[in-house]
Amino acid sequence: MSYERLNEKVLELKDEMLDSIRESVAICSVKGEPEPDAPYGREVKQALDHALALGEKLGFKTGNIDNRVGYVEYGEGEEMVGVLGHLDVVPLGEGWSHDPLGCEVQDGKMYGRGVQDDKGPTIGAFYALKAIKDLGLPLDRRIRVLFGCDEECGSSCVEHYIKVGGELPTIGFTPDAQFPAIFCEKGQTFWYISKKIEEAPAIKVLSIEGGVAKNVVTPKCTLVAEGDLVVEEKDYIQVEKKDGKTIVTAEGLSAHGSTPELGKNAAVRLFDALKGNHFGGDLQKMIDFIMEKVGWETNGAALGIASEDEETGNTTVNLGMIKYDGQELQFTLDIRYPKNISEETVVANVTKNIEAYGLEVENELHSLLYVPKDSELVQKLTKVYCEETGDTDAQPIAIGGGTYAKSFDNMVAFGPIFPGEEEVIHAPNEFAVIDNLVRSIQITAAAMYELAQK
Repeated sequence: MSYERLNEKVLELKDEMLDSIRESVAICSVKGEPEPDAPYGREVKQALDHALALGEKLGFKTGNIDNRVGYVEYGEGEEMVGVLGHLDVVPLGEGWSHDPLGCEVQDGKMYGRGVQDDKGPTIGAFYALKAIKDLGLPLDRRIRVLFGCDEECGSSCVEHYIKVGGELPTIGFTPDAQFPAIFCEKGQTFWYISKKIEEAPAIKVLSIEGGVAKNVVTPKCTLVAEGDLVVEEKDYIQVEKKDGKTIVTAEGLSAHGSTPELGKNAAVRLFDALKGNHFGGDLQKMIDFIMEKVGWETNGAALGIASEDEETGNTTVNLGMIKYDGQELQFTLDIRYPKNISEETVVANVTKNIEAYGLEVENELHSLLYVPKDSELVQKLTKVYCEETGDTDAQPIAIGGGTYAKSFDNMVAFGPIFPGEEEVIHAPNEFAVIDNLVRSIQITAAAMYELAQK
């Protein structure tokens, strides 16, 4: 079918849709203290209530699963298309030049926390569904727009939905990433490595501190020790002597944990500059592990997990956070892997290597998402994108990051960010280019319609 009528109908709904997005963004739905009827806090519940009321106003069947997941639904049929978004947002943060709850418009951009991630696309999906409803388009599958309330803090919302027997989609997508369709999200494993200090180092180190998050290349790392240290001169190393202490700081280059090869790890730089010292004790075990098993390489070769796959990429290893206070040492690894190495192999090899250095480990596992390129889902979404944009060469992509799509089987991420568009999610002055947001919602409507055809 030509999507022209759908596109026109979404445009007719544009002003009403943007008003509804503004209403949702005005609610500061950051996860808060749980209450009996608000498991993720009062303001998240307020955002959920707003969405459910909007669904009723637009004439949809609505559902509320224990104030954790809501949905609106339209159509008939035994099978269901799921479009999964979320209403919770990350904290507002500092550095805004626009009201983060105001949806101010300047130069064609609408500013606000959640306008891109993920209230704009989620509320927009309501209006994509309304366009289908208003046009009376025939559907073989029902369409349900699901909206979770805890995506930013672990997706416990959808876990609960599944646990209590919420209906599972037959097929679907989440408008919470980028175009074109994302057919593969690498497997992700986060490693929390620690040790209580039993054997003190020969050199008295008072502290080591580095990193901003487990999924970010360590941008800065500082070691403070008593007495003098041997420090190699580097342009990224600063040395300060103060009150009988030596303070060594390494500057790195930040990058996302899924692409550590684009960064320079400050912790590795620090320990490399200090390799003329033998610290000894349990601290030396941590340093040796980092330099021998992580080091300058980011492909996991020294851990026995290097793997390359033409279709889904290669293994990446990122050292993120590191801390030592004389009582305990801690650091994190963010490891992502393609489809031609198993989660079991990654876990077994990394665990064996960590334990060989006398360190303790906990891990958090997020399995690989892989939906074949020739599947109904990926083929239909790619077709819609190509026809709607005129980009006939567009191909589905694999990414290192993880999305909400992992919540359900036969679901992938699809939009709303276009190739080359600035990504500002979680940043100060998060914004959506209004024309692009509306265009993405037109594509969402076309994708809903296509997936609802058998």
